[in-house]
Formats: sequence, C-alpha cells, structure tokens
Amino acid sequence: MAHMETPAHGQPKETVRSAARQSSGRFILILIVAAIPAFLEGFDNNLFTYGAPYIVHNVHGTAALLGSVATGYALGIAVFSMLGGYLFDRTPVKYTVMASIVLFAGFTVLTGYVTSPVGLWISRLGVGLGVGVFQPAGAALLGDIFWETRGRALSVFSVLFGLGLFVGPYLINPFLPHYQTPFVLSGVAALISLVLFQIFIPRTYKVLERQQLKLSGMFNRNVIILSIAIFLFGITLFGFLGYYSDYLITILHLPGGTSAGIYSMGGLGGLICAFPIGYVADKIGRKRGVSLASLLIVIGSIGMFLVSRDVPLLYVLTFLFGAGWGIFVGLSVGLAQDSTDDAIAGSVTGWIYLVFNIGALFGGPIFAALIPVGFVTAGLITLGLTSLLSLVLTLFTRPVVQSNIVIE
Repeated sequence: MAHMETPAHGQPKETVRSAARQSSGRFILILIVAAIPAFLEGFDNNLFTYGAPYIVHNVHGTAALLGSVATGYALGIAVFSMLGGYLFDRTPVKYTVMASIVLFAGFTVLTGYVTSPVGLWISRLGVGLGVGVFQPAGAALLGDIFWETRGRALSVFSVLFGLGLFVGPYLINPFLPHYQTPFVLSGVAALISLVLFQIFIPRTYKVLERQQLKLSGMFNRNVIILSIAIFLFGITLFGFLGYYSDYLITILHLPGGTSAGIYSMGGLGGLICAFPIGYVADKIGRKRGVSLASLLIVIGSIGMFLVSRDVPLLYVLTFLFGAGWGIFVGLSVGLAQDSTDDAIAGSVTGWIYLVFNIGALFGGPIFAALIPVGFVTAGLITLGLTSLLSLVLTLFTRPVVQSNIVIE
C-alpha cells in the first residue's frame, strides 16, 4: 500500500485523497487529469479500428488480419492488466501511469508507419501493453477516492474514453487513405498528458498502513459473477471493434462520411450518457447501474445487425450500444471495488480488466470464424448472444449499500 511520507518538519505530504477533499474544483481537476489516458485509449482505438481496412490494405494483409490484430491488441492489454491493478496497491500510481503512457505513445505513433502485417501486429500489441497498465491503475485511482461518488468518478474515465472514440473517425477520415498524421497526433496528446499528470497528480495516493495483500479475498459472489459477465462483454466489444466498420463500409456499402458518422456514435453514446448513468448508479445502487448499461448494449448489439441499411436507426442503435459500452466496464469495476476490501481496490480492478481482456481475445476470431455463415449471423452471435448472456448474469449480483473505504 502506498505510504504517506512525512517530511522533517512533521507535516504530512499531500495525497490524492487529501487533495480531492480540499475543494470540489480540485476533486474535478484530479478526475479529469487522471482520466486523460482514457481519452488517449479511445482516440487511438477508433483511429485504428475505423481506418483498419485501409491500414490492412497498406500493409498487404487480408480481412482476417483485422481479427488477428484486434487479438494482439487485447493480448497486450490482458498481459499487463493485473499488473497495473497490483501496482496501484503497491507503488506510487502516478509514476505507474506515466510510464505506461510513454509506452503507449511510442507504439501508437509506430502504428501509422509500419509496412507489414507482423509490424502492425507488434505495434498494436505494444499499444495494448501500455493500455493494460493505465486502464486498471487509472480506474482504481478514480474509483477509490470516495465511495459515495465512485460511479460518477469512474464515469469521467468513460466520458473521456467516449470523447476519444467520438473524434477518432472524424479526425482520420479526411486523411484517408493516408493515415500517418493522426497517429502522430495521438502520440503528441500522450506527451501532453504526461506533463499534466506530473503537475496535478500528487505522488502519494492514500494513507493506510501497509497490509499483506490477500488476493483470495477478491473472489466473492459479486466478483465471480462480474468476471463471467465482463468476459462475455469482452467478446462482444472486440467483435464490434474488429468488424463493425467493415460491416458499414464493405457489407452495407455506406458512403465514407455516413459510415464515419454512424461509427462515431459508439463514442458519442458514452460521452453523453456515461456520467448520467454513473450518477444514477450512485443513487440507485451500482448493481442496478451495471444491469442498465448491459441492457443498452444488448439493444444496440442485436439491433445494429437487424436494420440493414436503415441509416437513422443505425445511428440510434450504435449510440445506444456506445451508451452502455461507455459505462459498463466502469460500473463493473465500481461494483467489484464495492464488494472487496479497500486494501485490494487496485488488484480487484486489475482482475476485472484482465478477465475482460481475456474475453476480448476471442471477439475477433469468433466473428471471423462465423463470417462464412453470413456477416449478419456472425454479428448476432458474436455481439447479440454474448451481450444477452452478460445481461442475465448481472441480475444475479448483490447490491452493496455500505462504504468499504477506510477513513484516513
């Protein structure tokens, strides 16, 4: 557990928690700066997934490479997800996140310049490694400040992620088929976030006596159910990320501007709806918030593949999918944090992200394997069925109504 160091004059050092208590303005500033890595993730994500058909063509790959690259990206995240959460509980989270941003920045820029399928796979693996650390570390930082605001705080991560998703397609579309510049801008944004982290985030997170981490304490009913539900959602999401733009562009033959607009709704949904849903979840219980987000994902997942070329409905359904997607992981993390000891907030967050990203490894390959029976059928199974099963599971979690955060 991160200790508070005491200077020679006896005054304790500032921590993230003590700084957040100073004023609502300081609290909001910490939330925004801490969530900027989520913007970087979303921005890079949609730069790549929307531009993927052009990028794959440029590196002389086939359509199957889309699923393989998505799997490599998810593998990178999965490899480091548990590590990121564990490091939150054991080391200064500030420097953990900053180191991961440096890794992310290098590989996101590299993505725009690789010239072979192997190079592309390696670059996306590297991006995933960076994301794998700052996802759980950042989410634990946001969610573990105050119990009463956990849903809202985690929703800030989702809002900035949604903002990155939203602007990604619009930024890359004017450059296509040339896409190098947007990835350079992604790297520059990452460097700016490093400066902001250094200036505004205190080195020490919270004051608690160092405790032995008993990770077996994570595996209670709620965490086990959430683990299965989030595993299934990983399949859902990475089926979407791997093939939805391909569906819009090459299957429905929609114009580039139209497909970019529809695709961006996945980010806009989270951008607009994450905070309201997070706020409501803090009021009615994060268990109910998780199920609400899951329901929106189900409606979008099934509807997107049933309305064919009905453009207005595609906009609405992709928006609904994004509204659920934008907060589902965050609220699942929040409910898992509610359900375990404060001392292992980071580790349980890392566990949820680890299982989520293991599920994500299967999303692209499952969709690809089902394409021979029809693209729509592949979508309904890979997205619709898995999201429906995930929704059903969330109904069996138990509400948590008492704070587990240790008062300093």
